[in-house]
Amino acid sequence: MNAENFKVSAALKDIIGKELITDEFVAVFELVKNSFDAFASKVEIHFQSIYGSNPRILIVDNGKGMDYSDLKDKWLFVAYSAKRLKKELEDNYRDRIKSNRIFAGAKGVGRFSCDRLGKTLNLLTIKDSSNPRIENLFVDWKSFENVDNKEFIKIDVQHRVLDSLNYEIEHGTILEINELRDTWDREKLLHLKRSLVKLINPNQENDSSNFSIEIIANEELEEDLKKESDWEKVNGPIENKVFETLEIKTTNIYVQISENGDYIETTMQDRGDLIYYLKEKNPFNSLKNISVYLFQLNRKAKIAFHKVMGLRSIDYGSVFMYKNGFRIYPFGDPSEDILLIDRRKQQGYSRFLGTRDLIGRIEIFGDNNELRETSSRDGGLVKTDAWFDLVDFFSKYVLLRLENYVVNIIKWGDERIDKDTGEIINPELWPYDVKMQILELISGFINSKNILEIQYDKDFLNIIERKQDKSVDKIIKNVSKVAAQTGNKDLIREARKIESAVKQVRSDAKVDRVRAELAERNVLDINEKLKYTIGQNSFLKDSVGADTIELQSLLHHTEKATYWIERHIENLFIGIEEGWSKDNLFDLLNKISLENQKIFSFTKYHKSTKFNTFVKEIEEDIVSFVNEYISNVCQAYEDYENINIITTNKNKASLRTHFSPVDITILFDNLLNNAKKAKSKNIHFEWIDVNDEDLQLRVRDDGIGISSKIINQIFDFRFTTTKGSGIGLYNVKEIMSQLNGRIEVNPNYKIGAEFILTFNKKNAIRL
Repeated sequence: MNAENFKVSAALKDIIGKELITDEFVAVFELVKNSFDAFASKVEIHFQSIYGSNPRILIVDNGKGMDYSDLKDKWLFVAYSAKRLKKELEDNYRDRIKSNRIFAGAKGVGRFSCDRLGKTLNLLTIKDSSNPRIENLFVDWKSFENVDNKEFIKIDVQHRVLDSLNYEIEHGTILEINELRDTWDREKLLHLKRSLVKLINPNQENDSSNFSIEIIANEELEEDLKKESDWEKVNGPIENKVFETLEIKTTNIYVQISENGDYIETTMQDRGDLIYYLKEKNPFNSLKNISVYLFQLNRKAKIAFHKVMGLRSIDYGSVFMYKNGFRIYPFGDPSEDILLIDRRKQQGYSRFLGTRDLIGRIEIFGDNNELRETSSRDGGLVKTDAWFDLVDFFSKYVLLRLENYVVNIIKWGDERIDKDTGEIINPELWPYDVKMQILELISGFINSKNILEIQYDKDFLNIIERKQDKSVDKIIKNVSKVAAQTGNKDLIREARKIESAVKQVRSDAKVDRVRAELAERNVLDINEKLKYTIGQNSFLKDSVGADTIELQSLLHHTEKATYWIERHIENLFIGIEEGWSKDNLFDLLNKISLENQKIFSFTKYHKSTKFNTFVKEIEEDIVSFVNEYISNVCQAYEDYENINIITTNKNKASLRTHFSPVDITILFDNLLNNAKKAKSKNIHFEWIDVNDEDLQLRVRDDGIGISSKIINQIFDFRFTTTKGSGIGLYNVKEIMSQLNGRIEVNPNYKIGAEFILTFNKKNAIRL
């Protein structure tokens, strides 16, 4: 019997090259990982002449490099992997650099990513050794194509030794990839950079934290200078810090299977507060040395993400997977649901977390050969038994626990806001709001036989003082039962302490109720003392003093306005995130503008009158109020010191009605500001008693006037001919409408502009 050998066709090159690695981004990632495995601390990806006739990609690293022996026996040895065979451990280079780096690749085909990117490769390398040579390989991948009848090993690859090198490196490898197979423009380069951001685990404990990647594309430098966000720039180092940025803003869970696989540790946190820590037995024999870090994205976290990253979290991705510091594709991509998160959410939208509600990572450390990537490098993990155990572990020990807390205890951790009014329907819940529910959750863990250790907030007494229902008895019963069964001395002491406290507090329940009633009466008394008698003249200067309660009132209302500005801004981000209509978004902008104008009016008005008169609805003669406001406040305001403001009321017109002073001041501030912008020197406010039904105020200025082309648009929302918001006159129209009046502009006025405000005497209504 004769022994025979397989012959290998030149077509093998396509199978393990451009046909295996079909994605050009994955090809770049593989070459970056090769640099990492060569112990490089830095790799540069250069794109040269991408808009010229001979574009090329250069990948330059400062790794340990190769000598001729390495090229011949390793690089040119198809499917050979020193990493898989652990041959690299025999090289004392690893010991000399004192690295704890774990290899990112172990397939032995990553070098064929060069074929995916370009038709030729010029490899230059210098070994980190004494008296190294400059080794050079030139590979023409085209020579392997359309020659299936030729043997792979009989197609030549050119080798030579160079005397000099045009790169400033002491050791490392340069890959010059020419005759590119893809067109690389700015959009694609940005896509590559944003993908590279997610390539390296930002929290990796091995040497990937000391490994940097940088994109250099000189043809895009000028365009980069126009961009403020790094996310919009092509050139620059790659950084991934998003997970850590979110940590204090949302709920997160960290679950780790120990290095030997004996136990699982879980830490649940909510916006910076520890909820619980568990240590329990690991039921998955195939899983070890794995960590999962998962964040729930509430509205504030999504807003924070958008601000930090410059894009929506849903467009960034969800749950990524890393092995030894490098990402496994396509886990985390926005269109992927390999972990079946969204499929599960379809069972009940409001009861389950979906990929758009989550961001995080699964980290696999060490060899873990049963959890290995597919050869294509973009097909995830091979579907072994360990893979299915990993999915089960993620679902039960990570996702379900986070979901139980977020959905059932803090009710998604968001305020519920009315989209139309911006009012808070339900406030957001924090850990201190739901301590009772948290303790019930923890008492459930205490009963589990697999729990080895549990840590939580031992401050039961404060909760018991506030909550005296059956859930307290349930917790005490659980803790006491488990304490007795386990013989845990700390738990026994805790249980006895709780039981004693419950008896004491319940015996004093009547005293607590009496104290509460007294406290409530005190609050009512204080509120009564804060009330002010509103005088007929709201603008008397001598009524102003350093009154503490007046100042408190001013601060309270200013704080209230800034609170609503913040809420409306948050809603604005949410609306942009969730694609609200333009009308709803513009409505939020208008609300922000109004609150801001209130603050402006507060600071002006408080100098001239009692503040409580200003923020409450009053019943007064609106004519006297407006005239006094213009005379006592506006004329004294520095912005109008160069403008002559006159008020006249020849017929002694008056109109007693209900109105909010702050709204009236906003109305006239807008009219005065418009006159100032029109370069007016004189403004005349004239009251005219038209008839039994109508009272008019004509506001005339001698500014540049209003063009007939736009006169019908000036009260439209967001219409402006200046750099202003286009909201001022719209608000004036709205306020007049609330007063059951109207405002119009006189189209025949020639000297400047005349606004006519008409108040209805018979139908004046409360604002």
